[in-house]
Amino acid sequence: MIQRKQTVFLLLACILALVCFFVRLQWIDALQIVSAALSVYTIFQYRRRIVQARLCLAGLFVVFAWYIGLAILEGEAGIVESLPMVNAILIFLARKGILDDEKLVRAADRIR
Repeated sequence: MIQRKQTVFLLLACILALVCFFVRLQWIDALQIVSAALSVYTIFQYRRRIVQARLCLAGLFVVFAWYIGLAILEGEAGIVESLPMVNAILIFLARKGILDDEKLVRAADRIR
């Protein structure tokens, strides 16, 4: 089920992390790469929704660490500094979609 809405959210989060990587080259780059790689890996865990939801949660922690590091480094918020929050929102929406799918599957299993 690659064509789900959470796949689009995770793909956008990956693209956003890579855009931030190419815009700002600093010591915080490792967290951007980890965030992008984790989003791509999460997309391909579609058969295991619980693991996918946990990976989204781990991705949120990475994005928040990235944001905190960026806030400490810059000290002020600009457009580039707000991109990690957009990334976090996308990952959160993906996690919500994954959990909604899991509820739907569990409800279908109860009917059987």
